[in-house]
Amino acid sequence: MKFAALMRVLCLCLPTVALAVSASAQSYNEIVSFNGNSAAGPNTPLVQGLDGNLFGTTYYGGTGTCFDGSGIGCGVVFTIVNGKLRIVYNFQESGLAYPGNSLLLAEDGNFYGTAPTGGGAIFKITPGGTLSTLYQFNGSSEGAQPRGGLIQAADGNFYGTTEYGGASSAFCPSGCGTVFKLTPKGVLSTVYSFCPQNYCPDGEYPAGSLVQGADGNFYGTTIGGGLYKDGTIFRVSSQGVFKLLYTFPEYTYPAPGLILATDGNFYGATYYYAYQITRSGVFTELASPGSGYLPNSPIQGNDGNLYGTTVRDGYYNLGVIFEMPTDGTSSTTLYNFSGYPSDGSYPFAGLVQATDGTFYGTTYTGGSSSCNFYSAGCGTVFSYDAGLAPFVSFVRGMAKIGQTFILLGQGFTGATSVSLNGIPATFTVKSDTALSVTVPAGATSGYVTVATPSGTLTSNTLFYVLP
Repeated sequence: MKFAALMRVLCLCLPTVALAVSASAQSYNEIVSFNGNSAAGPNTPLVQGLDGNLFGTTYYGGTGTCFDGSGIGCGVVFTIVNGKLRIVYNFQESGLAYPGNSLLLAEDGNFYGTAPTGGGAIFKITPGGTLSTLYQFNGSSEGAQPRGGLIQAADGNFYGTTEYGGASSAFCPSGCGTVFKLTPKGVLSTVYSFCPQNYCPDGEYPAGSLVQGADGNFYGTTIGGGLYKDGTIFRVSSQGVFKLLYTFPEYTYPAPGLILATDGNFYGATYYYAYQITRSGVFTELASPGSGYLPNSPIQGNDGNLYGTTVRDGYYNLGVIFEMPTDGTSSTTLYNFSGYPSDGSYPFAGLVQATDGTFYGTTYTGGSSSCNFYSAGCGTVFSYDAGLAPFVSFVRGMAKIGQTFILLGQGFTGATSVSLNGIPATFTVKSDTALSVTVPAGATSGYVTVATPSGTLTSNTLFYVLP
């Protein structure tokens, strides 16, 4: 999705900590409200680091004038530590600008992301703020404008999509996007180029992050092409074997990306409703959370239900937080955003559930602090407590027997055992918030449990053991 028109009117903001004053939701907490002197416009999901803190990016902000002369900053990487915002990196220092995709926490503990500068770039940044550019796209046959985030697959390589570029075809002479692979050393190869046939039945302009299924293949979405030119859902192997799973009907406007749920199915969203699709392509429309459009796929909470945000709808038409079961029979509004000066507005980025059980997110505008650049507020970081229990999660949720993976959680100091679907696994305590675990012989796909001094923690989703 492109929000450039709204982004241009947003602000540079300084964080303050304040509680939202909406009387309708005691579980909602505004953690940061930007007020016009630092970063602004967070529009990507937050991600939990190995240290247990949340990290994210903003589209604008940072000290000084952006190298493109805009005067509003190139965007930043930030983290939240003990409820306070800390700037990790200002993008004008690197020649990159306007990061619009979510960060990926990789197995090495560093974050990886993309920026649209030039033909687009892939970067790595340490939690301490050291940034390096891994790859700069040339804007032609290898792809251009990586609009989605990255994933780290079971083979250790990074996979993603570019919205433009790729192999030329009669209907798409400049290329209609790619799926690519990037090694940790920065060597890029094209896995698949879209629109090899006239009229692009496979799709055009892939957007959103890929997701790796239990079969090892990658699943994703396009926002154009297909029979009705309104987007597709696809599957592609690491060797480039492509299969079209679904073509969206006209005027449904699919939101980018999918999630893999514990039932083995994938879930996503159009601007108007959530949906489920099986690995074989059986599509089911789920409930619509009001009349607001869904900017991202919902996520699955550790209670099994789906949670997400709409950009509009709700009592104030500024967006809501919603919950629905995976069967999609109903949708419940948990919180109505009311905007400045009460709380945030337009939660473009969706939600993330941290291992403390709480949901966290950002709003692109609004907040309780006044903003010296934009009258409707400069955006927020917020939490929503739905009363769910702490759990453990994976940095990468699939591996082969003998490979290691990282668990995120809390209270790991003094942990006495880890098991994968009931099979004991060897582990190393890296910190109170991170464990390194080896997939044991005889293990099969299932939940991971960790025995800690304060109790047993269970993973929020299945860990998949690959053949």
